[in-house]
Amino acid sequence: MKFARAIGSGLLGGVVAVVAVVAFCAGTWLLGADSDVCALFGAPFMSGGGAVAWLIGCLVQLGVAAIVGVVYAAVFEWVTRRSGMLVGLLVAIPHVIVAGLAMGFLPMGSGDIGVGHPGAFLEYRGAMAIGVFVVAHLLYGITVGAAYGRPRHSVPAGPPLVWTDVSEAPREALE
Repeated sequence: MKFARAIGSGLLGGVVAVVAVVAFCAGTWLLGADSDVCALFGAPFMSGGGAVAWLIGCLVQLGVAAIVGVVYAAVFEWVTRRSGMLVGLLVAIPHVIVAGLAMGFLPMGSGDIGVGHPGAFLEYRGAMAIGVFVVAHLLYGITVGAAYGRPRHSVPAGPPLVWTDVSEAPREALE
């Protein structure tokens, strides 16, 4: 596995996901909705929010992105034995499911840190937040798949497949 490349790909994918969330959530920030994962991750550290809490949450998010980049690399190396945008997108589908369900288990109370529980897939933040969550994770997978490059463990080359024509019965069976 290309460990440094995996971490770098994960960080790049995390930056792309954070930028996508910021771009999509700009309108909801003006309305006071807290659908940004960086803001949610930073709130427990700074008792409610603010710019410093967002930066801390962003660092937490990028740390998770680097770790998940290593998981993606393991899948590219030993499961799919290839990478790329499409493979990254396909790996991102189970990732989005696991991450969405994990959001429901975040230890956030309703009043102790000033941020309510986000729910699975940010369901308590509304349909736009769910969509942004899913799209950001799919963009993450596409970016990691494209940035990782060719895996060291490629598909083994073997003899070419030879198809046997079974459309006709053998001559012995006809006699």
